Amino acid sequence: MLKERTMSMAEVFSLRGVEPKPRTSRQLWAKDVGYDEAPWYHERMGLTELEDFLNVAGERIDHVKIATTQVLNHPAEWVKRKIELYKKHSVQPYLDHGFFVRAYRNGVVDEAIEAGAELGFPVMEFMNTFGDVSDLQIKAWRQRAIDCGMSLIYEHHPERGWRKGAADVPATAAEIVQGAEPFLAHGAFTLLIDHEEIEIQEEAAKDVLSEVQEALGKDRVAFEVTSTKEAEMMWYANLLDYFEMFGCDCNVTNIMPSQVMFVDQLRAGERPANLLYDRYPELEAVSHK
Repeated sequence: MLKERTMSMAEVFSLRGVEPKPRTSRQLWAKDVGYDEAPWYHERMGLTELEDFLNVAGERIDHVKIATTQVLNHPAEWVKRKIELYKKHSVQPYLDHGFFVRAYRNGVVDEAIEAGAELGFPVMEFMNTFGDVSDLQIKAWRQRAIDCGMSLIYEHHPERGWRKGAADVPATAAEIVQGAEPFLAHGAFTLLIDHEEIEIQEEAAKDVLSEVQEALGKDRVAFEVTSTKEAEMMWYANLLDYFEMFGCDCNVTNIMPSQVMFVDQLRAGERPANLLYDRYPELEAVSHK
């Protein structure tokens, strides 16, 4: 006898559903490099791939970083179409800190903000400048972005993220909070913690960054994973470490398209076959998690 209703796959396997947007926790922020594959990346994201990808994964993604090389070098009309595709799936594209750094070094921050807004970007990310930019000037640039219709993100980097060759000195929780507060007070909705800061914190990372979460609110902090251009599988180790230190509901950023569908499985405690650890010995340290 036929049943009145067949159970869905999610019901059969008791899969956790994706929480509806907007979310304040369990956020996933993706990274889109367009066709900038060589020599670092091995996956592309053109318009055809993107539309299909978002039909599958769009509900899992909250924000997406459009790589600066793509913004500058891909055709403007193509970039606009990409931005609209993301917005159609309620994914917010943003100009990352690399865009701000490039504009600053070329002396065209105001013009770059306006050009980014004209492309359709709804969000722009700023970073700490270690005294090179006055508080008054950075406030004026934040206001310019707001006046152009953009929301704000603040990303904390160790000094070498801004100034090449700077020594690795881990920041205190108070220093991170102090750097973020003017941006948050001006409307920034999230503090991103760059993966390099987490790395140089070493054993203190959990205590220092948990203190930051307590001061600002867990829903206002997100943790960046290492790019595949720096280490092929370090993102996986980062995620397991972050979920252990900050909870499986913490917000994570810099997730490549091919990694997106895997994040919720890792949050739920699923782990791949030992083949992964056999192939990438550098993951041995997290193989027990």
